[in-house]
Order: sequence, then structure tokens, then C-alpha cells
Amino acid sequence: MIRVNLLPREEKAQRKAAARVDFKVGDVVLPVVILAAAALVITGASVSQRTRMANLERSIQQVESESRALAPQIARVNQLAQERAELDLRMGIITKLEKGRTQSVRLMDELARCVPDHLWLSGVSQDGSNHLQVEGVTYSNLVVSDFMSRIERSGLFSNVELSFAERGQVSEKNVVKFQMSCTVSPEPGAN
Repeated sequence: MIRVNLLPREEKAQRKAAARVDFKVGDVVLPVVILAAAALVITGASVSQRTRMANLERSIQQVESESRALAPQIARVNQLAQERAELDLRMGIITKLEKGRTQSVRLMDELARCVPDHLWLSGVSQDGSNHLQVEGVTYSNLVVSDFMSRIERSGLFSNVELSFAERGQVSEKNVVKFQMSCTVSPEPGAN
């Protein structure tokens, strides 16, 4: 194929100059360097993360193998801890029973020591707490007063209060029936 250029020579020169592009070294090298640096940073971060992952996986495997190796000892320790808790519970119950074992005996003994002549107790009851109800019979209000004074002086009782004292008859004898309440103080040294 034959080509004929009918353009004047001046325009030919301008066209050749326009077609020729001047590349500077800085225009090409700078973007390549930036892309290479970015690729290097990304590659380095990726390699670092993979290394970390591999180390963590190795560490997890090592801990799991140690856990499997220690599983029988851990089970034994848990079993011993459970047995100790059960034993502590039993010991606590025994200690509580031992503590309260002599309290009733001491209570009745102290109450018997406080009873004056010519006064008879007809009932003594203690509720779940340390509240004590005492009922009795005597010939005089003075004997009831003496009984209350003796109980107040005792170290085992406190907050002594007379609920009622009334005249009545027992076997054709004139008597004073009374009811009083008090609080049983904790034993010295008891927790």
C-alpha cells in the first residue's frame, strides 16, 4: 500500500514532535519505587502475621498437650477439694453440736441455782433463739422478786422481764402463779 502525505513540511515536523513523548526518569522511577515500598510493607506485614499465627498455633498445641497430660492430676485435685469441702461441712456440724451440747445442761443448772426456797418451776421453754420463758408457782410476790434478782445477777441470763404474776389456788392453797422471760447470754469464749 502506498501512502502519500499531502501535508506541508512544517506541519509534518510539528506532528512528529507531538507524537514523540519526552519521558523523564523521575516520572517513571518515583511511582515504581512507591509501589515497590508498598508491596514490601504489605509482604513484610503478611509474613509477620503468618509467623505470629504459626507461633500461636504451636503454643496452643503445646498448652493443649500439657493440659491433656495434667488432666488426671487436675481431676484428682478437684476430687480432693470436693472431699475437703464435705469434710469441712461435717466438722462444722460436729463443732456446732459440740458447742451446744452442754449449753442446755449449764442453762438448767444455773436456773436451778437461782430458784429460792418455796418456789417451784412448772415450765421452762426456749425458742430457736436465745429467748427463755419460765413459768412457776410460789407463795409470795417477794419470792418471785427474789428469783428475778438472782437470775439478773447470774452471768448466763439478761433482759429479765416479768410477763405476769397472779393469785391462784393449787390444792386449796393460795399461791402466786407467774411467767417471766429472759435472754440467754452467750457462753464466755463461745463464738
